[in-house]
Amino acid sequence: MKIDRKRPLHWLLLVGFLAQAILGLLLRHLRRRRAEDVVVLYGHKLNGNLFALHEELRRRGSPRAVFLTMDGDYRRQLQAQGFDSCHACSPACARLLATAGAVVSDHGLHSLELLQPAYRRARLGFFDVWHGIPFKGFDADDFRVQHRYDETWVASGLCRQLYVDQFGFEPAKVVATGYPRTDRLVTDDGSGTRLREELGISDSSRVVLFAPTWAQDQKGRSIYPFGHTEAEFLSQLAAFVRQRDATLLVRSHLNSGDGTTIRLPGMIQLPGSRYPDTEGILLASDVLVCDWSSIAFDYLLLDRPTLFLDVPPPFRKGFSLGPEYRFGPVIPSLPALLEALGTALDDEEGYWQAYRASHTDIRARVYGRIADGSAARRCSGRLAGYMERSG
Repeated sequence: MKIDRKRPLHWLLLVGFLAQAILGLLLRHLRRRRAEDVVVLYGHKLNGNLFALHEELRRRGSPRAVFLTMDGDYRRQLQAQGFDSCHACSPACARLLATAGAVVSDHGLHSLELLQPAYRRARLGFFDVWHGIPFKGFDADDFRVQHRYDETWVASGLCRQLYVDQFGFEPAKVVATGYPRTDRLVTDDGSGTRLREELGISDSSRVVLFAPTWAQDQKGRSIYPFGHTEAEFLSQLAAFVRQRDATLLVRSHLNSGDGTTIRLPGMIQLPGSRYPDTEGILLASDVLVCDWSSIAFDYLLLDRPTLFLDVPPPFRKGFSLGPEYRFGPVIPSLPALLEALGTALDDEEGYWQAYRASHTDIRARVYGRIADGSAARRCSGRLAGYMERSG
């Protein structure tokens, strides 16, 4: 759940979560028994790395994974879909935290952050699997909570070095497991085909995905590039794509809200707030248009044309992975975008002649040999090992 600090209801939810976390800690001390074979998954949504780990744990049969959320409506939605979930403001949360063996988060802990050191002393393990390989710069202050975790799981050796050298993590606590969510991109589980069918996109139609990052550290920044209005940019892009019998998907970030209100022929909106399955969208797409979004590094694993909009980076703390990690053409204007998109759609061989070496080099640097479709298995194995030792 995304917290809006301007909404009184959200403050009440945070207080309710804190109350249940306090009760859970008291119950945990009173039980004095071995933790149960249960893992708590915590994040904004059950998607990305958390979802991939959930599915792997379900496949293994143990430990049982429970998604914890402050959003009561979302919890009911998950329950209806067959996912084990718990409302963070209910007594069930206290019981869950009193008995669980570990917590895995992909962003932070909200109210649980205040009690995290006490829970660790009570032998509740904490593991982090951050939600993206970033262009965006961070420093040690951004990861104060995660520094106290038992382990942080990252995508590769390069990311591990970033976490140690730039983000201030202890080397022994950072493990290059690979990102569980990228397993599907390596093995192709068919979700892209299913999404195309759901959206009514034919097998023969190509799909262009426009997926910009959110405003980030520049409040009020437009997600549409080169000074164009939303209507100008989308109408020209959609018209160009439609001329080539292709479909335009517009994927706004969860932090950008529900997306555009503009409706155009051949354009389908898939905002992150309503379509959390990013990997399925990537698998359904033939070309990616992005800016500084970390989605580019997931898409890199598919070996498909990727166009980078050359807009000012909206990052207050600079870069984690710099501009040199843009592995496709860097686009300075809307006319240049349409020209490059034409090449990607009409002359893919020409695209690869120009950018194959860059794709190969950046993939090797970002992932090494670890993007092998087994990241979720490695993460679940580390969880199981921890719970055996702590029991």
